[in-house]
Amino acid sequence: MKMLTGIIAALSLSMFIMMQTCLVLAAESGTGATSQPGDLSAFLQGIGKKASNFKTLKTEFTQEKKMVMFKEKLIIKGRIFLEKPNRIAWHVDSPVRYSVLITDKLIRQWDEDTNKVQEVSLAKNPIFQNVLSQLTVWFSGEYGSLLDTNDVRVVKRDPLVIEFIPRDNNVSKKVIKSITITFRDDQNYLQQLRILEMSGDVTTINFIHTILNTPLNSKNFEVKGRV
Repeated sequence: MKMLTGIIAALSLSMFIMMQTCLVLAAESGTGATSQPGDLSAFLQGIGKKASNFKTLKTEFTQEKKMVMFKEKLIIKGRIFLEKPNRIAWHVDSPVRYSVLITDKLIRQWDEDTNKVQEVSLAKNPIFQNVLSQLTVWFSGEYGSLLDTNDVRVVKRDPLVIEFIPRDNNVSKKVIKSITITFRDDQNYLQQLRILEMSGDVTTINFIHTILNTPLNSKNFEVKGRV
């Protein structure tokens, strides 16, 4: 259970994901500042609608974690499979292998070290329910809903870069300083998600070889053995 909790925490920080950066992407100011939408809510809804126009998704990812206390970066590589409305599988291939499946009812995890599957009911774990809701937002494009708990700013238009800073009413506030998302050129999906933690640690997730509306099968969502 300890490993499961650690993995979910990492996900919440990563999507959350895990889950959301100082603007290393160059915050703009003065005369060169990026103009902000007149109606930010409508703008986010429009972007979200475009970025959520899919039923299934598969993507490879590289997650780079730079920790204040260490010089070396931790690099994790793997794959993500998503099937709307409520099934996400996160498979890490290196440097260790583990898999996490999150649905609206449960979280199931397998790791190479123990070679065991652990399962947690979401009905009895409100924290994990929050994790799922955050994952749903980041992966489904429901960005307009983030205005209730985040200050939002358009950092750049081409490519589109948006920064989210958790407000005091956001449970992530104690851990996350800011989250920055970068869209692909076609704005149909995310290209990068960057998270700055209060500790100063920075997590950057790059999504590559992303394919929308691709056929998925049960093996994509397995959490035991090699997938």
